Amino acid sequence: MYSNAITQVLEKEHKNKPTLIQERTYDAIRNGASIVGLAKTGTGKTLAYGLPVMERIAEIGGRGIILEPTTELAIQTRNNLLPYAKSLGLKTIALVGAGNRKRQLERLKKEKPEIIIATPGRFFDFLSENRIKYQDINALVIDEADDILEFTKLDLLSSLGQNLSSTAQILLFGASESEITKDAEDLFNHTFLLIDVRPEQKSEVKHYFLQVSNEYKMQFLQRLAKLDKFKGILFFDSTESEMRFARIFSHSKTKFAVLSNETSKQNREKILSNFRAGRIKFLFATDLAARGLDLPDVSYVINFEIPSEVNTYLHRSGRTGRMNKSGTVVTLGDDHDFRDLKKLLADTYQVQRAYFAGYSLTTEKPKRKKEEPETQEKKVKESKPKHKKKRWRNKKNKGYHPRKDRREK
Repeated sequence: MYSNAITQVLEKEHKNKPTLIQERTYDAIRNGASIVGLAKTGTGKTLAYGLPVMERIAEIGGRGIILEPTTELAIQTRNNLLPYAKSLGLKTIALVGAGNRKRQLERLKKEKPEIIIATPGRFFDFLSENRIKYQDINALVIDEADDILEFTKLDLLSSLGQNLSSTAQILLFGASESEITKDAEDLFNHTFLLIDVRPEQKSEVKHYFLQVSNEYKMQFLQRLAKLDKFKGILFFDSTESEMRFARIFSHSKTKFAVLSNETSKQNREKILSNFRAGRIKFLFATDLAARGLDLPDVSYVINFEIPSEVNTYLHRSGRTGRMNKSGTVVTLGDDHDFRDLKKLLADTYQVQRAYFAGYSLTTEKPKRKKEEPETQEKKVKESKPKHKKKRWRNKKNKGYHPRKDRREK
């Protein structure tokens, strides 16, 4: 299905068989159609849009723009697509807010890259200065379309799409439906083809709930970290709660690392490198800090508390079970939380109550041990008071008798 140049790189990377989303979207993208592509997280969406877009740009010319919500994801996407772009003779560049603006501008002028992967802020910055021209864009990809609105305004994206030429294609990819994907035709003034493979994608991920009160969460997490083949990410709703619990958890003997919005770039790279290599097997993170990370072989995703939105749960759970591997998502909370979670995920996942069974989790409720019948002898012993009361030696005369004065008068 792919060109010879692309096929050779795929074989080197042992990716001979296309995933479902790659197979279903290839022809439509290759023929210039605008599509909404929906697939579960970790099922190969980057190559699904990236490879046919690059093949098309190599053939018709112009530029392909890929918008990513975060710097981390933009750089990750650039790195993933780089060997394929080189095989087609295309140049790539990542334009991110964290990078040196002057250097990026110089590379845009000198190298004239055909494939631009950018964060919305830096992209619209260069677009407004006419450093990137509308007429050069033949393909616009909005990746993580269900999350992009957290990082840019809807009217900016709408204006961008409507100012492209009628022959330019717009591709919206995500793990769930959003305002952009639902209203795509009105927003971008283009006709879209919907390709949703989520119902057909088999998942090897189990969704569990562990009932525990806040005071015992530390003990439960220590026990989770000792499960067989454990390599997990513990998600928090805020940096504040993450750091507060990290201070408490640091008194335990369990080795862990903290990834937060406050983590420096150098420390972040070191933490991720250690986690990928398996030197650290327990990572604390917030949604923003972990967004878009492609971390291999994560066996457990743990929610410290119930996520407020289904989309948040989807993206967190997408960190495990990637590329059809097995994984487990565990949410901690009390009985009320369990009811709320089932209500939140009613149309998405079936969550089961789980229990510890040695070094694994099970959905079977452990049987209580039968108490041994008490012998008559034990009962007699229990009936007797432990401490005997002191009594007067002379038990016959129990009344009060004041002591007589022995002195003779």
